[in-house]
Amino acid sequence: MANLEFSVPYNGDPETLNEIFSLKRLGNNNITEVYLSGPQEYSGSGRTMGKLEMDQFLDTVSKIHREGLRVNLVMNPTCEGSDWYTPEVAEAKMEYLGFVHREHGVEAVTSANPIYIKEMRRRFPDLEICASVLSDIDCLQRAMVYKEYGADVITPDVNINRDLGLLRDIKEATGAKLKLMVNEGCLYKCPFRKFHFNYTSHKSKEVSSECGLFFENCVQVSARDPSQVLLSCWIRPEDLNQYGEIADFFKIVGRSLPKSKVTRCVKAYLQESWDGGLLDILCDSLHVFNRAYGVYLDNKSLGEHGFFEKVISCDRNCIECGYCESLAKRLLRFRDFSQEEQEDEGLVMLDGGD
Repeated sequence: MANLEFSVPYNGDPETLNEIFSLKRLGNNNITEVYLSGPQEYSGSGRTMGKLEMDQFLDTVSKIHREGLRVNLVMNPTCEGSDWYTPEVAEAKMEYLGFVHREHGVEAVTSANPIYIKEMRRRFPDLEICASVLSDIDCLQRAMVYKEYGADVITPDVNINRDLGLLRDIKEATGAKLKLMVNEGCLYKCPFRKFHFNYTSHKSKEVSSECGLFFENCVQVSARDPSQVLLSCWIRPEDLNQYGEIADFFKIVGRSLPKSKVTRCVKAYLQESWDGGLLDILCDSLHVFNRAYGVYLDNKSLGEHGFFEKVISCDRNCIECGYCESLAKRLLRFRDFSQEEQEDEGLVMLDGGD
């Protein structure tokens, strides 16, 4: 499988953006778009970012376009309160989107809310609309509704990343393009996820840092049961070619991460190979787990153990199976803080032991 296309994150750091530009063609693969959030006054999103003014945003859009890359504007909060559905708020958001699309060439938008997607489709027929991973599209029913409401691209729920049959069915039934999120390291079927993203959606408009409550709980789950590292539905760089005709794009997570980690992830996935610790290219709760416990899992060892072939045929009956639990005991090491992990400056270690 050659010429893979990638959507990569902008973390608000101009130096990171320049690094992304230098990596836009690597091997046979290409970065085709950069995704980012806009000024907080217009929309929340699934990440908290530093304060952004409109002139800064438009300057970044121009820089991305000059490199021949597309811009994907992230407007994917899962909650903005009851006012979110008032005509005045909806109209203001549509005017904002129309301005950046028609006047500044923003090619795509990512949204989680089907009601907003329907209105975006009605108003902007030439805009590419991406249903966010936060739409929780994990079945044909949801996929069909999002497609009917105007989504051109579907980012499936990461929990079905390893169900190739279902992904293929969604693609064939909807005719939509599929964009798979490859390095999100959330708990499988995370019970905190809905509440975490509702909280983040509000915090993302306040320009303030999040509390660590949600990740602290996720880390506690993984600390008690390290097999959660393997249950999480990330995709290794080496396994991208297994997705054949299923995926049209691959999305790399990292809008809230430092330059060192963003560029490391981009390189690993574009090269379809990573020789270090797997958690050094994963994000979200497994990223925090790694920072707390120094969790080392040799990425290449999973290929040697036939991990991908096993998990794509898994029925998720973990109580009876025990495969991931057994493999985690064999392969995971703790208190092994890698050089890559130490590169990622500015991240707070959590208190905790083995």
